[in-house]
Amino acid sequence: MSSAPRPRMPVTALLGANMFFSGVTFASTAPYASIVGVETLGLSTAAFATLLSVSSIVGAFLSLGLGYLSDRLPDRRILVLAAALAGMIGHGLIYLFPSQSVFLLAMGVVMPLGLSMFSQSFAYTRVFYNRHNPARADFMVSALRTVFTVAWTVVPPLAGYVAARYSVFNVYLISALSYGLCGTIFIVMMTDRATLVPNAPPASVAPAPSGAAVRRRLPFPILSGVVGLTVIATAMRLAGVGMPLLIVTDLGGSLTDVGLYAGIAAGLELPFMLGWGYLLARLSKESILIFNGLLFALYLLLATGVRSVGDILWLQGINGIATAALMSVNISYLQDAIKGRVGLSTSLMDVVSISATLLGAAAFGLLGAGGDYRLVIAGAAAIAGLGALVMLAGNLNRLRGPRPSRPA
Repeated sequence: MSSAPRPRMPVTALLGANMFFSGVTFASTAPYASIVGVETLGLSTAAFATLLSVSSIVGAFLSLGLGYLSDRLPDRRILVLAAALAGMIGHGLIYLFPSQSVFLLAMGVVMPLGLSMFSQSFAYTRVFYNRHNPARADFMVSALRTVFTVAWTVVPPLAGYVAARYSVFNVYLISALSYGLCGTIFIVMMTDRATLVPNAPPASVAPAPSGAAVRRRLPFPILSGVVGLTVIATAMRLAGVGMPLLIVTDLGGSLTDVGLYAGIAAGLELPFMLGWGYLLARLSKESILIFNGLLFALYLLLATGVRSVGDILWLQGINGIATAALMSVNISYLQDAIKGRVGLSTSLMDVVSISATLLGAAAFGLLGAGGDYRLVIAGAAAIAGLGALVMLAGNLNRLRGPRPSRPA
């Protein structure tokens, strides 16, 4: 039983609300970013891909800086507040001043910090429960990730209706307000000193590992898994940009259809996340991730032959099964990659995400230059299959059952 003072406020409920509104910031804008940039503001596919690349590069350096600060600041909640403020400003600017220049400035410079609120919130959640209820820390992280997915279930159809009925830029107002609510939640928590999780003094921080130590911590099977997950995540980013454009341009769908597509996919993920979590006791993480990487590739391959929005919606059954595993099991897999190092594991999640965004942007710039979004989806299918095969190549002997936890 932890000897840490008990918070006087319902921290779990507040963290759940924070994770829900964090989900709203993504769910209200991500399905429409390419539509706003390319179709509404008139950016070329090359310019939009360059914007995503710049944002990813800025995010990569920022992630390293935040990782450095997180072990030295007296209160890591400051980073969550900074990210919430940046997100509110960035998306607020797009809503108030809808133009190419403001969109480029907000997405390329301001939003890389805003987008880090997701990982910083999870980092605080992990260390909070490690201190107050370590036996339930893993469960609480998983449960809060599910709350994040709930936002993806209910928000995209609503955001699609608002975008179609009023203006597509209103989705950025929804996001800006949600960032503000997330920041307010953490300000409220900061009034209770028991919610503070102090960092260890700098003198106790372990020295940076040598190259040999890194290789011991990331042996070839784990390294191939991380690379494979990065490639699969690249396919997911590419599909996330290309599918809304396919719906609107090739299939003649509306913004409401885009929201419906995103909402159905997220809704199906919820039960399958629980199902994959149950199967983790019987199957290895590697086998689950490899299978669903191949299943996601099959979904995208089938999507290249659709003839209507309805066809896309029917395919979300396959998408929901695959994405549920690729968005939940991947977290526990990466957190186990560097056992016992919460900060490094969080950074590894950011590295995979940022690398996938950068590679996805480059792929979109190449495949989408001619406006053929079926080619974009076909390319995403090939990339997803490649990622699964990379992971398979290094883990052939780990597919029979759950892998024992590695020592810290």
